[in-house]
Amino acid sequence: MEPGVSRAPATLERAEPQPAKAPASAGRLAVEVRGDLNLPPADTRALGALIDSRPHVGVFLSRAWLSGFFAEPPDGCEPLLVLLREGQTLRGVVPIAVRRDRSQVRVGLLGGGLGSDLVDLLAARGFESTCSDVFMSWLQDTFGRRAFILELRDIPADSPLWGGVHRNNAEGTRRLALQPHEIYTLPYLDLADATTRVSGAASAHGHSLKSLDKHRRWLERRGRLRIEILQDAGDALAAFESLTAFLHARWRGHGTGSALDSPRTRRFHRHVIPLLLRDGHLRMMRISSDMRTVAVFYGLAVNRWRGYYLAGYDREWAGRIHLGQITLAAAIDLASREGAAEFDFLKGVERVKYLWPVRERSSLDADAYSETTASQCSRAARATREAAGAFAKAARDLFSTAVQR
Repeated sequence: MEPGVSRAPATLERAEPQPAKAPASAGRLAVEVRGDLNLPPADTRALGALIDSRPHVGVFLSRAWLSGFFAEPPDGCEPLLVLLREGQTLRGVVPIAVRRDRSQVRVGLLGGGLGSDLVDLLAARGFESTCSDVFMSWLQDTFGRRAFILELRDIPADSPLWGGVHRNNAEGTRRLALQPHEIYTLPYLDLADATTRVSGAASAHGHSLKSLDKHRRWLERRGRLRIEILQDAGDALAAFESLTAFLHARWRGHGTGSALDSPRTRRFHRHVIPLLLRDGHLRMMRISSDMRTVAVFYGLAVNRWRGYYLAGYDREWAGRIHLGQITLAAAIDLASREGAAEFDFLKGVERVKYLWPVRERSSLDADAYSETTASQCSRAARATREAAGAFAKAARDLFSTAVQR
């Protein structure tokens, strides 16, 4: 075993990297915990295979992406990497964030609710339920002696973790009360489907994507059009700064503003972008008119999967040109030319995504509470807040309807 690997702490003290120890067996698999991402070569290859098997989730569990959370952990959280082994072979991996206060421990999957559109337990084929059961058992043994909340954010609907929670309740001695909160939709385009007509599909508005040809002609009249796939880290970071400015201008005065308005979030992406590029997981596209950057597409890639993470454009400069649609169409065209089997629009149901004949996946937010009094009080308090929020929203909607009448 490599330095930096430790057995999961049985108590709630901080798990610092320690000298090598034998992993703690749990059933047929062994559980190891790391406080870093410095995996030995065999584990690095195994993790790569797990990511390839579920790329739409795996890209957010890549070492390049997770390194941003390890470099600057979310406030009050300790990032850890849980490895599940059969002998020396890595069968599963779960990145987690542990947050402790005086009364309870909260454990979440690292990145969920913090910018990773999907997070999950990654397991080798045929080991999904076993890895999930072993992980749940380890959570209970490690943290279940005190008030404990498992925070599941942005977890795929087909995650093995859901079955793990239910089997824990059916077979374990310490049950967890599962409280769902939100369901999200993630549209995606199946580029391998022969019936997919990317260039001529009807939109949700009844218009054809062929109308984009007209807008592209308008764009070309404005100046010399350049569409670049950036291969240099400096260029990619410069494009990210342009994207940040575009999104800030777009969402200024709207609620909490842009997703990139947070300094911590910007630092995260400045850290991970060069690493994603190095590992072949970045597709940063820059659209320029003459020498002016007018749009940026921030995409992700794993083998034949392509994902749309963020995009932005200069709305004031574009005027009536549908530059956002042109940018997405260019990204989809690039994915097709690269032989991608899927273009994933990821989290969000913005109408522009439905200009293409998409299919849909779902993810869920939920909390699983231990049976302790403190955890159940937290559960009741959250349920009360959500009920009050729903009532207030309903009252606002009713008042708004009455005023309109």
